[in-house]
Amino acid sequence: MKLFDRLRPAVVNGLRELQANKVRSLLSMSGIILGVASLVAMVTVVQGMVGNFRQFVDAMGGIEKITVTREQLPKEQEHLSELSEGVTMRDVDRIRKTVPLVENISPEARVGYERLIIDGRETSSYVTGVTADYLPVAKRWIDPGFGRFVSDLDVLNMNDVIVLGSAVVPELFGANVDPVGKVIKIRGRRFTVIGVLNNIEGSGMQIRSANSRSSGGAWRWRNSGAFIPVSTAQAKFIGNDRLSGLGLRIGDAERLHDAVDQTERTMLAGHKGLRDFAISTNEQTLEDFRKTEAAFKLSLGGVAGISLFVGGIGIMNVMLASINERIREIGVRKAVGARGSDLFLQFLAEAAVISVVGGIIGLVVSMGIVALMNYILMQALPTGAVATLDWVIMSQGLAFSVVVGLVAGVYPALRAANLDPIEALRHE
Repeated sequence: MKLFDRLRPAVVNGLRELQANKVRSLLSMSGIILGVASLVAMVTVVQGMVGNFRQFVDAMGGIEKITVTREQLPKEQEHLSELSEGVTMRDVDRIRKTVPLVENISPEARVGYERLIIDGRETSSYVTGVTADYLPVAKRWIDPGFGRFVSDLDVLNMNDVIVLGSAVVPELFGANVDPVGKVIKIRGRRFTVIGVLNNIEGSGMQIRSANSRSSGGAWRWRNSGAFIPVSTAQAKFIGNDRLSGLGLRIGDAERLHDAVDQTERTMLAGHKGLRDFAISTNEQTLEDFRKTEAAFKLSLGGVAGISLFVGGIGIMNVMLASINERIREIGVRKAVGARGSDLFLQFLAEAAVISVVGGIIGLVVSMGIVALMNYILMQALPTGAVATLDWVIMSQGLAFSVVVGLVAGVYPALRAANLDPIEALRHE
C-alpha cells in the first residue's frame, strides 16, 4: 500500500510531463510505436499463415492420412517389371487384415478428365473411382449436401452411379435444378446422379464447409470432381484391376510411424519384395512448414525487436535530456527531504508512462496495418482475408514495450536519484 501511495503521484507526474512536452514525448515514443505495431502485425500474419496451412493440411486428410501410390520400379528391380502388379484391391484386403492401426482404407482409381453430358449441356470433370471410405479418409465427414455418397453396395454391384462436386452442378444443370436422380452420360454410358458434395470454400488457405452450391477462387478444384464406384471405374473405363493409389486413415496420429512401417512391410510381402509403390504422409509437409514458420518468426521478430530497442534508446535519450533540464528542480526536491528512491521512482514511472502510451498507440497502428493487409489480400484472393488479430499477441506486444521502457528508464532514473543536491542547486 505504501508503494502504491508513492507510485500514484509518480505516474500522475509522468502524465503531466507527457502533456507538457507533447512533441518531444511523441518523438521518444516513435520507436516504441513502430516496434509494437510491426511486432504485433508480423506475428499476427505469421500465425494466420500457420493456422491456415494447418487447415490446408487437414483438408488434405490431416497427419492421420497415409497415401500409397503406384511407382516405377527402382533401377535394381527394373528387370522384374513383368512381375509388378501395381497397387490393386488385393492390397486393400492385405492391409485391412494385417495393419490394425488403419481404420479406413480408400482405394482410388482415377479415370481422368471426362466430358459429362446431359440434354445438350456438357462440362469436363475429373472422374475418380472410390468407395464409401473416401469421405472419412479425405476428412470430409459431412454428408453430401444433396442425396448420398457411393456405398459399399454400389461397389459390389458395379452400379452406374455418380456423385458430383458442387462446382459441376451449375455448369451442367443450370441454376435452381435438383440434380439428384438425373441421368448424365460419360463416354456414352449412362450414370445416375445420386448426390452432390457440400461446397468447400477457402480463405487464402483457410477451409470451411458450406451448403452453398456456388464455388470459386483458389478452391474451385476441390469442388470440381466427380466420383463413381471404384469397381465401375476399373471394369468399364480402366479395363484392369489396378488402382491409382490408396488413402489410409489411422485413429491415433501418435502411431503414424508404426502404421507406415506396418503398411510398408505388408505391401512388400504382398508384392514379393518389389517396390512398385510409394508411401507418403502429410507430416513431412507440415514439418517443413514449421521450419519455415520458425524462420519467419525469428527474422520478423528480430526486425520488430530492433525497432523496440531503438525505441528504448529514444526514451533513454529523452529522459536524460529531461533530467538535464530539471537538475535544479531535483536539487530543490532533495533539499526539502525527497529521497533518492522517490526520484528514482518518479523518473522510472515517467519512462513507463511513455512506453505504455506508445505501446497503446502501436497497437492501434497494428490494427490499421492488419486491416490494410487483409484488404490487399481480399483484392488478390476474393475468398477472404487470412490475418486475425489476437488479443494475446497484442497483450504480449504491449508488455514487451513496457519492459523496454522500464529498462530504458533505469539509467536516467539512477542518475536523477544520485545527483548531489548542492551541485544541483548551483546548476544554472
